[in-house]
Amino acid sequence: MLQTPAHTSYEVVIIGGAMMGSAAAWFLTEEGFDGLILVVEMEPSYSACSTAHTNSCIRQQFSHPLNIRISQFGAEFIESAHERLGEVGTPQVRIQNHGYLYLADTPAFADHLRAAQAIQAAEGAGTELLTPAEIATRYPFYALDDILLGSLNTNGEGYWDYAAIFDGWRKSARARGVEYTQNRVVEMSRRAGRIDSVTLASGESIACGTVINATGPRAAQTAAMAGLDIPVEPRKRFTWIFSAESPVLRVVVSG
Repeated sequence: MLQTPAHTSYEVVIIGGAMMGSAAAWFLTEEGFDGLILVVEMEPSYSACSTAHTNSCIRQQFSHPLNIRISQFGAEFIESAHERLGEVGTPQVRIQNHGYLYLADTPAFADHLRAAQAIQAAEGAGTELLTPAEIATRYPFYALDDILLGSLNTNGEGYWDYAAIFDGWRKSARARGVEYTQNRVVEMSRRAGRIDSVTLASGESIACGTVINATGPRAAQTAAMAGLDIPVEPRKRFTWIFSAESPVLRVVVSG
């Protein structure tokens, strides 16, 4: 059942209440914003959203310093969420630092890994470059006949419990006064080059100062209501889980 918001005007309307929308709402309150915030979510069970289908992985192996810093902040936030979101009982979350191993099978890709590792090192990331022999020592189950170089970081790279963080952001935002409503934005109104109101599927027109588009793979459709064309499209991604014919030995290398 669609819900009618408590007010007819909000300083901020966030379209989409999953991971990104709830994060935006929470960080606004964390930074001291005290205006009215409305989160419009069409399916509050979140069962079909991208957040519910994520592998919850994080990495620092990027080729642009800004992306590396964003990921480093994310890793720090994940592991301090228990303290940051303690008001709603968020549990201690740790990154399972299995890391990402990128393998180059061409000289061009090997050069790319070297250049990226230099950028990552300058930003404090712990990325290592590994020869095929070094990879074989750590991971003897890989076939490395055509591999020239590997890039590996096991610090702040791995998977984590997204549900705990998402639940904490959402509960904390609501406790701080953010309003969540089950509804859908179907139209936006512009005045002087800015969105000044949104129309909900239930028929209400809601005045707003700022609209945040947090609709994930539907972001282009949402942006089109504002007259914007953005290059976002949904794509299927797959995760394959299998049992090895022979058990994989875990090799621990110290030094």
